[in-house]
Amino acid sequence: MQARIRIAVIALGATVLALGSAVGILAARFDPNAYKSAIVERVREKTHRTLAIGGDIRLAVYPRLGVHLGKASLSELGGKGEFAALDSVRLSFALVPLLLRQEVVIDRIELRGMRATLVRQADGSMNIDDLTAARVKTGADERAGAAGNAGAGPARIRFAVDSIRVDNAHLRFDDRKAGRVFDIARLNIDSGPIAHGVPSRVALSANIGVDKPALNTVLIFESGFSLDRDARRVAMTELDANLDLSSRAGIDSRAKLKGSIQIDFGKEMIEAALKGKIDDSAVSGKGALRDGMLQLDIDIDRLDVARYLPRALPAVPAAPVDAGPAPDQPIDLSALARLRASGTLQVGELTAGGLRAANVHAVLLADAGKTSIKPLSATLYGGNGNGALSLDFTGDASNPRMTLVQDLRGISLGPLLFDATGKTPLTGRGDVQLDLATRGASSMTLREALGGTAALRLRDGVIGGIDLGRLVREAKAAAGVGSGADSTGFSELNATFRIDGGLAHNKDLSASTPLLRIGGEGQVDLAHETIDYRLRCTVVPSLAGQDGPAVGTLNGLTIPVALGGPLAQMTWQVDVAALGTEAAQKMRATLPAGGKEKLKDRVKDVLGGLFPR
Repeated sequence: MQARIRIAVIALGATVLALGSAVGILAARFDPNAYKSAIVERVREKTHRTLAIGGDIRLAVYPRLGVHLGKASLSELGGKGEFAALDSVRLSFALVPLLLRQEVVIDRIELRGMRATLVRQADGSMNIDDLTAARVKTGADERAGAAGNAGAGPARIRFAVDSIRVDNAHLRFDDRKAGRVFDIARLNIDSGPIAHGVPSRVALSANIGVDKPALNTVLIFESGFSLDRDARRVAMTELDANLDLSSRAGIDSRAKLKGSIQIDFGKEMIEAALKGKIDDSAVSGKGALRDGMLQLDIDIDRLDVARYLPRALPAVPAAPVDAGPAPDQPIDLSALARLRASGTLQVGELTAGGLRAANVHAVLLADAGKTSIKPLSATLYGGNGNGALSLDFTGDASNPRMTLVQDLRGISLGPLLFDATGKTPLTGRGDVQLDLATRGASSMTLREALGGTAALRLRDGVIGGIDLGRLVREAKAAAGVGSGADSTGFSELNATFRIDGGLAHNKDLSASTPLLRIGGEGQVDLAHETIDYRLRCTVVPSLAGQDGPAVGTLNGLTIPVALGGPLAQMTWQVDVAALGTEAAQKMRATLPAGGKEKLKDRVKDVLGGLFPR
């Protein structure tokens, strides 16, 4: 029995050797270049495209049976323009399946200098639709033929590639429907076996660019993968990716991620689960791309939003307290106009424009030129915030409408304002409600177009720029200029504002200090940081006789104070005439009969020391 097995093996080896020798002799004597014109004509008939073969076609036997093609190119449909080209291609075939089963098994592909341009028109059609349609039809015809002629016909091709190597490829995708151009340059691929159900690995590097927004990414990754040909799925596991991103707007970012990716060509869907580092942030998340909609669930330990915003100008240092409004800065959010995404975002520590928050939770929905983040909640400045943010690009992608609704409870307002603006015109702890809307392409136009409502309920705080208590206690002048060193402390302050065109109008200010009860009305120009306001400061009766000579004489009187000018250096002026009228009315009521003729002299006595001539 063993002798028979040995004889069979020897016979089989001799047969393979003989057939291999025959193939080698055939390859040596056969000139495939004689069929160039026939190949070109066949391609033209089948595809209506022009194939140009500039190099020689060579057959090889050792170390693999295969074919080598030099420079070649394929035109667009109709023969005009270049669709794809390459510097060289090598295909090698497995010898045993060819000899024993008449199967042409491609076991190695090498492509050098490949270039191709894919175009999607505004109607969704692509410049490869004719090729993919022809492929589907041909595949159906071959399956029908195989069913009717089982066991007959020429050798069949079985796609089972032992390895693929791509050197310096360049792929361009001109997506005219989305208005973007994607460019993949310096593409290099080195893979193991590509066969149904066979575990393998791949290494890839490329420069990936997009024009809107102008971004470029250097990508290097390695991954295991497996192919399910029947389900048309590719599973990538143990992925290790490095990305180095830069943009013309000054954004630079580096990421190192690990995880897995599933690609379903039948459903045109990509799913991913990744974690790692993006710059200084630890990130983990899951995502999917279905029908152009990006779905994301991301968890980040810390995030500085300013690092990822476009920067058209160099960073401007913080302005001094008395420097007035901050310089105008261009703001371009047009890159978000085409965003189609949904998902959730969790951030442990968030910094945005100087503002700081923790435990941030946001739910994103972006589609059809509208982006909303609702709810948007966080803990910040000793309190909590809950609300929503939205961007509407439908009217003008470069000039979106923005809305912010936020309910802040128990916050410390002073540190919040300082982090946001570098200034503290008002401090205190309490509640702030905002319902704001604006639009614009720069920080100044956003402030000038601001509208909506706001409300304050604060305790134990300070109004910056004027010391109303000292004004009453010292009573030395009827007018003056405040400074950053001046302030008025209060135990309670409440106010509501109607905002229109960047002007905040108020009619119901009420505040309490140990010396005064304050009411007021007026407006604040938020864009240019100026004020036009009228205060009514009533001296608390219980403090009569305390804190200076004027307080006793002004017991119970209301002192009208006008505020104006820039917030950083408010001018103030006491309405002496109004104060005199009120003092006279109160004294008239207390004078005995027949004493009213001396009223004028008594008013002068009361106010003479307060406002010297």
